[in-house]
Amino acid sequence: MKKKMKVISAAALLLLSMGLSACSEKIPPEEAVKQRVLARWEIRKAGKVEGLYEFLSPAQRQITTQSSYESEFGTMVEYIDVKLNQVTCKVNAGGDGFPDVCTAKIAVKFKTLGKVSLESSNLLTENWVYEDGQWWISP
Repeated sequence: MKKKMKVISAAALLLLSMGLSACSEKIPPEEAVKQRVLARWEIRKAGKVEGLYEFLSPAQRQITTQSSYESEFGTMVEYIDVKLNQVTCKVNAGGDGFPDVCTAKIAVKFKTLGKVSLESSNLLTENWVYEDGQWWISP
């Protein structure tokens, strides 16, 4: 039942993120990226890979199929906690004053699954790019 609630929560957060993305120009870029980062990580915390591809930048989707992208995520890790520490955005070279790249610093607590279960933490950096009116993760 707990897993089902996580999946429902992740799906709701994804839909909320997509809905809020329509307003992304009205909110600061850092806030828009924060919403996208947290929505994506809710899916990962739920133990799912379905839906992650939709966060991938259009340029990456042109060269990566959904099945190959989803196959990169293993099933031997359970994400326990995710904390978004900071989002930093850089103004683009075009000079319009709107950022086109943001970096998210994330603290992730996880445990490995299998015969031996180990708990650990890691600091991650994700790059997010602004394309076609939306923020996308760019590996």
